[in-house]
Amino acid sequence: MKELQAKNWLEKVIPRLVQPYMELMQKTEDLRRAAPLGMRARCECTLSQQITVLVVRFDRIEEIQVPYCTKCELVAVQLVRSGLFPCAPFRPSLAVDIKMLDFVTRLFLRVSPNHTAWCNTLEDYLGSQGYHVHGTDPLRRRFANALMWFNSLQNAVVAQVKSVLNTFRIGQQTGDKETAGRAAESEREEKEIRTSEVRPEPLGDSAGIEDPKRRAVENAESHDGLPEPAPRASEYLRSRCPLCFGSTTTPNLNNGCPTVVVCVDACFTHKHNDQNGRDPRRIHPDTMFISPDKVQEMEDHVEARRNSRDAKRSRHLESPDDDHIEPGMKVPKSVLDGCGNSFEAANGTAKSRAKGFDERALAGMFCPHGSCLFLVTMSSVGEKQHYILVMLQTLFNGIPDSWTVGFLYDVACQVERSCRKWGFLAEYMERIVWGVSVFHAYGHEWGCQVVYHPRKCKGFGLCDGETCERCWHAISRLIAYTRVAGYYIRLYTLDSQFHFNNKQTLLNAGTWLRRKLRQCESRRRAAKGELERTGQSTTILREQWANQVASQTKPLPRQKKQAAKTAVEETFRLRKNVELYEQRVADLEAVLLSNYSRTDQRAMAGEDIQKAKADLVKARESLAKQEKSLGIPERRQLKHLMESPFLTKRMNALSLKMRLRERLRARKFELDRLERSYRKQRSEQRLDDHTRDAIQRREPGITNLASKYNKLCDDMTDLIRRHQAPNFAIAPKKIDRQSLFDLDVDEEIWQDVGLDEDIDNPPLWLCNEEVRRGIRAVLELDRCDEETSRLQAQRKALQEWFMDEWYTLEAALEQTRTAGLQHQLMLRRKYLLKLYTN
Repeated sequence: MKELQAKNWLEKVIPRLVQPYMELMQKTEDLRRAAPLGMRARCECTLSQQITVLVVRFDRIEEIQVPYCTKCELVAVQLVRSGLFPCAPFRPSLAVDIKMLDFVTRLFLRVSPNHTAWCNTLEDYLGSQGYHVHGTDPLRRRFANALMWFNSLQNAVVAQVKSVLNTFRIGQQTGDKETAGRAAESEREEKEIRTSEVRPEPLGDSAGIEDPKRRAVENAESHDGLPEPAPRASEYLRSRCPLCFGSTTTPNLNNGCPTVVVCVDACFTHKHNDQNGRDPRRIHPDTMFISPDKVQEMEDHVEARRNSRDAKRSRHLESPDDDHIEPGMKVPKSVLDGCGNSFEAANGTAKSRAKGFDERALAGMFCPHGSCLFLVTMSSVGEKQHYILVMLQTLFNGIPDSWTVGFLYDVACQVERSCRKWGFLAEYMERIVWGVSVFHAYGHEWGCQVVYHPRKCKGFGLCDGETCERCWHAISRLIAYTRVAGYYIRLYTLDSQFHFNNKQTLLNAGTWLRRKLRQCESRRRAAKGELERTGQSTTILREQWANQVASQTKPLPRQKKQAAKTAVEETFRLRKNVELYEQRVADLEAVLLSNYSRTDQRAMAGEDIQKAKADLVKARESLAKQEKSLGIPERRQLKHLMESPFLTKRMNALSLKMRLRERLRARKFELDRLERSYRKQRSEQRLDDHTRDAIQRREPGITNLASKYNKLCDDMTDLIRRHQAPNFAIAPKKIDRQSLFDLDVDEEIWQDVGLDEDIDNPPLWLCNEEVRRGIRAVLELDRCDEETSRLQAQRKALQEWFMDEWYTLEAALEQTRTAGLQHQLMLRRKYLLKLYTN
């Protein structure tokens, strides 16, 4: 029954309501004036009859008689002309004032949709005025139905206006092409090398209005080989973000920056309950969701490539001990493996919470301005790569072949690795600049950050890649509603919300550009001042940075050559772990035995001590096994290290710093999961509260590790000053406890300067603090230059898009004779003028 009613709405009713609705908006001045009841006279058909329709308005409830006939004009058409919208396609029992439906539509774009609350409030308010509707829940179902299909009507009107504008836009483009053809033709005549004739322009129709589509075909045939207008992005992308895709000329970015920058992320809080069935299919006419068929096609392609015979053979031949740079990559295999393992461990909790849902996440591609480009619903457990690949493929299908793309993603290094290894997106690989999102770079190895961090690599300017997080937060109020709504209602709601957000983003585009330019200039001045204070030349700093990248992205030496050194380092690390666990157990026992401990402190200590003791037992077993496996060379080296105070402290400091990095990363991942979980069930809320308490309890332990490390740094500095350290030894820099938990890319927590083996004549980037500061300043200046160039290009693109829209709109207004459509075009004109004034 529901499927049949939805089909009737979509195929038989909504298309016939578009014109009456546009006429209503024109006559009532966008509902400023009340619409008179415009019911037709009852026809003479044998099945004709009068039906009673209950009308709900803001201030009253009334009954009206409406002529009903299956062969004549629809009841819905008569109601819409009267400013009302029915709850059923053919024979409604209730109609709602379109003013109210328009108000609720705007309201539900700003708060979570709640039909029950609205209808209960309306019923209570009207009841206080003496208007009553009899029955149990008399309004909610019918009002919700009327609102849903009224929204479909609104979007159908928008789609028709957009179609009309695109038709005239084709005419504008072919007109530009024809002008270029005529200029080239005249040039040929002057040089007497004319080879062909230009066909005459096609005649218009009987009304004297030219058919732009036919004109486009004729021009394409008549001017083959003549100068073409600059290629532009698809109309879909141009409507999503004019700043990124609106240019009508070829974008000219300096420094070889990518033409556009996009960021991709998945949100695991936007799930959908498995309802053992779906509501009737209803798709937004301008949907942002990529077709499930395309997603499935990409998934099949990915699985086929990975399961091929050649792929299995290559996996079999790989050696875990042989570190190298894989074809096409810029960082070693060991670094990529570390990044992959880090994010796989962090996603374990998200995967465990994916039961009971048919859609487990929402993935999206956004531009840096916050406009949504594409969406994909994720039905698999975990963030599989084919969702990301299908969005990239769809993006490239909508942009010219000369454009390049800067791609920011949490694990972009892993996506690029898969593309290089399995041949995904092979035709686009040379047009992609890969980068990791700034706020998730902490999960990557330092060697990966040097190459993929947007502040370290070329092309991304000051874009941080975290637009996705802000967009997810903007729709967080929809989590509860879309989780329990019907499958297609959920998709339609998300489409409508993102269209609204995109529209608001575009209105604020001018303000955004001005703010970003001010921020960019401020950062440029600060970086320039820092560079001048270092007293280093830019040439030397760039050379040192190139040397640093080359050194820190080298593959590790073969395992056999470093076997003794690695075994000794591992022994030192395990000894330090045992000491740390022993201290942890002692501290917890002290809390339990102290008479000054509070009840809650004892309870927490009681929970933690069992795990601490278990970890201590495992650490002791690992140490005993490691010491037993040491050979004679390793034992001699271990003895030598034990006899050298400086080397012992250096090994202990390196072990402490590695453990500190691991604990800071784990803390950051836990906090990230808590920040992403907006709406939770009671059990999930308790788990998150427990996790937050556990994070806070572990912070003093992390701070103590940093204090111990800083103490070792002071000791090593003192040994170097007293000449009790090896030649060329460098004192490691202490960790700033104030910024300990930030994990910023330029923090000392990532650097192991002075903790590696001694180097004769260490390079400037390693031993000279002024050079290190200067390198950071030069990189910041480069990013500011890139950002300025991109902002200028985006301003130009916005201006070109506006001119194109304005001329197209003026041409459409000039040749449109229908009052309703002309009114909709005037509304579009007002929107453009509002954008212009902002």
